[in-house]
Amino acid sequence: MKLTTSSTWGLYDIASPGVSTAEYDNNNLTFIPNLNQTSFLGNNSILPSLDKNDTLVGRCPQPSEEEIRLIRALFTATKIQVYTIFSIALFFGLPGSVFALVTLSTIAVSPTKRYISFLAISDFAALILASSTIYRFAVDADSLTSFDMISISGSGLFQIFSHWILVLICEERFVSVRYPFQKSRLYTRRATFLSVGVAFIVSLVPFPLTYLCFFYDKSKSIELMVANSFLSSLICIIIPGVLIIIFTTLTACHVRHKKNMAPLSEQNSQRSVTMETQLTRMMFVTVICFAVFTFPVAFILLVFGAILKEGSIFFCHLGTIISLDICLTFAAIIFLNNASNFYVYFACAKGFRKQFALVICCNKTNTRR
Repeated sequence: MKLTTSSTWGLYDIASPGVSTAEYDNNNLTFIPNLNQTSFLGNNSILPSLDKNDTLVGRCPQPSEEEIRLIRALFTATKIQVYTIFSIALFFGLPGSVFALVTLSTIAVSPTKRYISFLAISDFAALILASSTIYRFAVDADSLTSFDMISISGSGLFQIFSHWILVLICEERFVSVRYPFQKSRLYTRRATFLSVGVAFIVSLVPFPLTYLCFFYDKSKSIELMVANSFLSSLICIIIPGVLIIIFTTLTACHVRHKKNMAPLSEQNSQRSVTMETQLTRMMFVTVICFAVFTFPVAFILLVFGAILKEGSIFFCHLGTIISLDICLTFAAIIFLNNASNFYVYFACAKGFRKQFALVICCNKTNTRR
């Protein structure tokens, strides 16, 4: 069987004319992945593949045997990295989301409670939908199907939704501090659910392009991949990140000003300021976690899209597998953001800790009875 290289993802297409070919036995075709089969990453892959007609991509030389061995080793290391990172996120994220929902169920209804509840549900859904696909990828990448792509796309949807819910939380915190008397009028139950619905619709924006990239045969082109990389980074990370930073900074500044201006004799006001300070501290740590776990992903997506657009020879052989390793590793790291929220609430909000302790103590008491 003849193997020629015309690669986008560090993977290999079969028998593209115009490029020198070499004979490889079946054993040498079992690295990322077995090209004798129709598979997730194979010749008939559901991933976009480029051929000789793609003007943005240069032709690659044949891989040497040493490169093939190194590519196989790198791909194995990538799967181990993704498996390990996601397992950590799943181990902490699923119980964290459940604990957050249980604790919030005992707290008086408020816009903040509703938003955080939606955030916990969204984090839980993102982790669950990604779990089967990522574990199957780690065990046998060739076994992945179109259903797995739908599952991981759904996980991405809820990741974006979580980021926009965080924007709504930060906005609500700013309004609570800056316009406390207008809050009850602005944040009615209907308005809260309407804003959540709008956030969900915004989260759907990148998915028509994702569908075209992965499921529409006539549109498997480099241009769609580039557009999808840029749009996903904007909607998922960059725009929410900028809004989160703006609202959190404004809230922190106003809380500080309010604390300095309040007379020491106004104990009720001071208690209110203390509560707002705790919530703002919680938002600050949440923003830091968001930035640490997501901003590198946005940077990688933008760089990846720029290199794809230029059709760089970097995407030959080792360059492609290195790119794949970076993209998949950071895609796994972003799940740590979904896993961290409950622990941020617990560490930064004294009231949340007390309420969680009450829930645990009550459950223990009921169990003993």
